[in-house]
Amino acid sequence: MKIELARHSGFCMGVRDAILTIVEELNTTSEEILVYGPLIHNPQTVAILGKRGLKTIHTLDDIDGKTIAVRTHGIPIENLRDIKARSRRYLNLTCPRVSRVQGLIKNYSGKGYYTIIIGDRDHAEVLGLRSYAAAGVTVVSDVADIDTIPGADKYIVVSQTTQDRELFTAIVGELEKRFSDVTVFNTICDSTHNRQSDIRDGIARNIDALVVVGGRQSANTTRLAQMSRECGIRTFHIETEAELAAGDFRDVKHVLVTAGASTPGWIINNVMERLYEIQYGNSRFFPGILIKFLDFILRTNILSAAAAAFISLFALGFAGAPTEAVPALASFLYIFAMYTLNNHFEMDSLLIRNPVKYAIQNRYKHILLPLAVLALGACLYLTVRYEPWITLGYLISCALGAVYSTRMMKRIVSKTGIGLIEKAYNLKNIVSSFGWLIVTTALPLAAAGADSMSFIAACSFVFALVFFRNVLLDIIAFQGDLIFGMKTFSTMLGVASAGRIAMAVSAAAGVVFALIAPAVGRELYLVFLINLAYFATVFYRIRSANYFIALKYEMLLDLNFVMFAAFYFMVR
Repeated sequence: MKIELARHSGFCMGVRDAILTIVEELNTTSEEILVYGPLIHNPQTVAILGKRGLKTIHTLDDIDGKTIAVRTHGIPIENLRDIKARSRRYLNLTCPRVSRVQGLIKNYSGKGYYTIIIGDRDHAEVLGLRSYAAAGVTVVSDVADIDTIPGADKYIVVSQTTQDRELFTAIVGELEKRFSDVTVFNTICDSTHNRQSDIRDGIARNIDALVVVGGRQSANTTRLAQMSRECGIRTFHIETEAELAAGDFRDVKHVLVTAGASTPGWIINNVMERLYEIQYGNSRFFPGILIKFLDFILRTNILSAAAAAFISLFALGFAGAPTEAVPALASFLYIFAMYTLNNHFEMDSLLIRNPVKYAIQNRYKHILLPLAVLALGACLYLTVRYEPWITLGYLISCALGAVYSTRMMKRIVSKTGIGLIEKAYNLKNIVSSFGWLIVTTALPLAAAGADSMSFIAACSFVFALVFFRNVLLDIIAFQGDLIFGMKTFSTMLGVASAGRIAMAVSAAAGVVFALIAPAVGRELYLVFLINLAYFATVFYRIRSANYFIALKYEMLLDLNFVMFAAFYFMVR
């Protein structure tokens, strides 16, 4: 079964800007924020933002002196005036394209034009648009509704921004036949048109199933599903991946996935992963077995742990020290234990953000958790052979790593009241990068008595490599992390700034490594700079993308570690 994600899927510009604004408010203020009507037509996102402090209201009875947000679909002008007069502060999150339609209606109504809105008369956006038509208005949902339009000297025709373009064209054609003075504005959002075009293109390419992801109350999402059904395509309009059943796709050869303008990336990703799970679930042959194996070792952190082992071997080899198995094995055990334990302590958020990973972690938790505890013990046992201060370094790293995501640790950090400590704690990509650096490189090199030049070069390179990977993982998870309120480099600084910092760190480390490697007689190790260049290439590919399949890119990132291992065997 071929699984294809439509080119235009997920948040549109208006929804994205509204989410960014409201999340920034939630992150920086403790005051209650109210929104008049659902912020967007996605119940999962609205529910999560509700838990973070955004309260949805349906009347304006009790808004005096409070902060009010205006939803993306806009509201009637009389409600907006009421909010401006009575609220302490208001945030107008109306989509700019909806605001443009409001302005057109208001302007032409003032000139005596009768307004014709092509759209769904009960839709939130249309209810708001009607209020700007001071010279009269009729909502037209199909050609038959044209008969209800009263006579007027001149008309302005606009569209609900999420309307079907073919229906709009058909109605406009009939209006121009019946009325002499008609001024038409095609106000259908490009985002809506592009999604509809994706479906038409998919149908032309003979897809035999369409999965539409989005809220059932969303007009643009419902219309996408309707278009597909009218063409005889097997269509699944779902809100979450839980609604997909394996049996429904047994005879499907090509499925196209699209999503409404209010559907966040993390939900789309969950749906894509569920479809891949269905695709390979019953496969007994290559590549099904290979994909399932890769997915398993990725989700259970075995691949990351193996990468940590090779990093230790790389560091020791670069320093000219014996490449013993003990430090490599200790690194493997440490990374496996840390990721397993921290995933366990964050299972609640994992269930929503990554249900496929959650399913694996939950299914095998009775095996993984004991193994993680044993791995920690084995790591410490292996390292007692070193000098006491080296062993102490491993002990502290294991202890702090094991409790990092626990509620107890979160309470301790929050009670310090020191903003710098809280920020440092919440920036997991930096904390994780230092954890990798200390256990896989710094402690093994210190135990081996590595010279200072080799120590600096190896540590610089390893930190840059792991940090770049962590930042890229943050960028991939950006939309979900943003909505959930997780503090990462990407959510705090933005995708572009986070990537630039990672690039700068990588470039600086690359220069240091390139200068020192020949000086210590390790010219062959310069091949490892390809690993940093690989991550830079991935960043340039995803930096401006609105959405990407996390499973695909996570595997691409960890493929770099496979290449790293191959380079190690080349230079040893």
